[in-house]
Amino acid sequence: MSGKSFLLLSFLCIFRFAAIAQTIRGEVLDLENKTTVSGVNIQNIHTSLDVATDEHGAFVIAATNGQLLEFKKAGYKTVRVRVPQGYIPSYFRIIMQKGMSQLDAVYVTHSNRYDYTDDSIRYHELYKHELDFPTLLAIDMIAHPFSALSRKNREIWQFQEDYSEFEKEKYVDHTFNEAIVTKFTGLTGDSLHYFMKRYRPTYEQLRSMNDYTFFNFIKRSVAGYRTPNTPRSAQ
Repeated sequence: MSGKSFLLLSFLCIFRFAAIAQTIRGEVLDLENKTTVSGVNIQNIHTSLDVATDEHGAFVIAATNGQLLEFKKAGYKTVRVRVPQGYIPSYFRIIMQKGMSQLDAVYVTHSNRYDYTDDSIRYHELYKHELDFPTLLAIDMIAHPFSALSRKNREIWQFQEDYSEFEKEKYVDHTFNEAIVTKFTGLTGDSLHYFMKRYRPTYEQLRSMNDYTFFNFIKRSVAGYRTPNTPRSAQ
């Protein structure tokens, strides 16, 4: 490959990444007193990019739709937030609660299923402005054409439609997490990530499982992972 071709390819790759990646801005707040939390480590799980909140609890990190951000600080429960597939809010407010990390807690007890109801309420508060934004019926769109045509309004309505899927993905991320999968499989590093990507259950599957069937699902899946010639349908 010539020098010019290499430079052109490098430029195109950088341009493509810049076009896809977005700057995610926000702040981290303490659940109890609503004060900002400094020194929170934030990692983009997909790119391994690490940043930390400043003295005012503010952060800026590069991420794109569908990527997972992990917020960790000693003395607080770890929070994972998946960047929505559709409309992305201009500013994120992440709420952290004091206590043992949910990702670490699986080593204390087997029965540690993700609390879907409480977390949904908390995240509704996080996106309260967008979720409570009034929708327009067909007749309203005729009566208020400029509101209906507003790009900002259409983005918010799209976010409202995407939020249900966002909630489902978050539920899967928190339930089928690295700590619990490692506990039942012994996998770490790249092997763990590949396994979790290949055998990631759907939201509907997880909601239909109790603890016993969920843990057995992981055990059966890792047996199939270690014998790759076994068809998945036979697991």
